[in-house]
Amino acid sequence: MFCVSRVRVAPRPLRVPPVVLALLPVVLLAPGCGGVRGAPGATALPRPSSLPISAPPPSPFVSMTLAPVSVPGLDLTSRPKVLVVGLDGLRYDRLLAVRPPNIRRLMEEGTFATGLLDLPPKVRSSSGPGWATVLTGVSPARHGVRNNSFSGHQFAKYPDFLTRLEQVRPSLHTAAVTTWGSLVTLGAVGARVDWHAVGHNEPYRVGVKDALLADRMVDLIRTSEVDAAFMHLEVTDVVAHRSGVLGSAYREVIEWVDGHLGRLFGAIRARPAFAGERWTVIVTTDHGHRDEGGHGGDSPRERRVFVLAAGPGIARGVRRNDARLVDVAATVFGQLGVPRSGDLEGRSMSTIKVEK
Repeated sequence: MFCVSRVRVAPRPLRVPPVVLALLPVVLLAPGCGGVRGAPGATALPRPSSLPISAPPPSPFVSMTLAPVSVPGLDLTSRPKVLVVGLDGLRYDRLLAVRPPNIRRLMEEGTFATGLLDLPPKVRSSSGPGWATVLTGVSPARHGVRNNSFSGHQFAKYPDFLTRLEQVRPSLHTAAVTTWGSLVTLGAVGARVDWHAVGHNEPYRVGVKDALLADRMVDLIRTSEVDAAFMHLEVTDVVAHRSGVLGSAYREVIEWVDGHLGRLFGAIRARPAFAGERWTVIVTTDHGHRDEGGHGGDSPRERRVFVLAAGPGIARGVRRNDARLVDVAATVFGQLGVPRSGDLEGRSMSTIKVEK
């Protein structure tokens, strides 16, 4: 098991759009860190501190290409990596209207699928069922989450994809950061995940902990060994609830989040071992919103979801209308080359045939 020691950095101003209130919370790094894998008696790395940190201003990454340059004699297929980014309550039609540069380049490099949530009876178009489906790779009928209470969940039987990876291939390094602590405390992200960070701040200030946790993921990717990672940000959902999805606030927050994605892509390319790695990036959401903001019902706007994936073997520049959230976990396993459990309901996006 590994964890990342945090280096104190000098405070820097957080440049955010007017919709983001720049008050600094405390980010608590949850106790998912333990002893470092390796030889017996190896010294454990220090646990991350829970002191406040400041996030650097996001800057778009110039080049979207995540494939390394060719290096003679190097087997590039032996070191696959996957990053899954969950952007809460991001309606894909608004994303297409804004066309932020980093997500746009990811669309050009991969497959962008849109669709509608399949809501069984008594299941709401809410974050609990949505992220449970993304993480477990099975539908609400199996994972049991119908709303944000998570009551009736079956995570012991259908764990998240990071926990599944730890179970079948414990040598892999896994990590998760989330601005919604319930994903960790209620078991949607399991305790076996090597490293996780959860944001807490009271009272809640829009976007601040999202910036801080994005900063943690950037640091982790740039400096540490990681094979599969999940990052969840909720600021898009918060802004939609407060301001709706048709105005400038929602546009600004989409552009702001895209800037952090650019920093993540830059961190991937800055890795010392990047030339020998094959990265897949998946971006998805858990539900849509009504125009005025709000969700939980079964209207088409509330049920709008997407899955965007780019990486080895995934068709480039393809648009589809058959998105399913269960495909995320299946794609993670497929891209890592890890045999998947038979109970996963989705399909890897690399197996989707493109009609010519």
